Amino acid sequence: MGCRYDGLSLQNGRGTNMDSLLLKERTIGGRSVCIGVVCDGVGSLRDGAFAASTAVRLLSSWFDALEETRRLGLRLRDAVHHADRTVAELAAVQGLRTAATLSALVIDQERYYIVHTGDSRIYGCWDGELVLLTQDQEEGGKLTSCIGRSAEAVLYYNEGLCRDGTFLLCSDGLYKRMDGDFLQAELSRLSPRTIRKTMERLSEYVIGRGETDNISVALMMSKK
Repeated sequence: MGCRYDGLSLQNGRGTNMDSLLLKERTIGGRSVCIGVVCDGVGSLRDGAFAASTAVRLLSSWFDALEETRRLGLRLRDAVHHADRTVAELAAVQGLRTAATLSALVIDQERYYIVHTGDSRIYGCWDGELVLLTQDQEEGGKLTSCIGRSAEAVLYYNEGLCRDGTFLLCSDGLYKRMDGDFLQAELSRLSPRTIRKTMERLSEYVIGRGETDNISVALMMSKK
């Protein structure tokens, strides 16, 4: 079993792009393991991009150093906790005002593992059915949890069997103005050769509906 993937991140109508993406695949102990991460820097904070880019860099280093897949979901959760603490510590030392959402997915052949905080999202699309696999951590339009602040992030955890299908990771710039039926239709007919075009169509769709926020999207196709 392998994984086909691609991602894009657009500045769109904002002055800077505070989003960061990570997509990688490795063979660990003879097993194909893939990771996808989307982080969205909190736009109301001056240095929001720092939290997003630093968290992605730390998770990339963690993934590169993995030597086994035992307890992989718990290892991912520990890695995100470490990234949260490290970003907060670095921000305090440097006098930065920063925070970011984080949605991470690891696919280990027959299982997937998700660790998430904030309001970016991960969807699964299997047999034509679109399923939201994360929970938005926000209330009244404000985040209730994110990485990089002094308070420890509240992490949402999810895991399950990995069937043939597609995972979509995205920042809120993609889904806020997205029509669910349009998204499901696009993902249902996805093929490895159309990943890039599909991401472009999804982005163009929400921009056409007035979206001005940064847009980050990644598609990961799992196949046994």
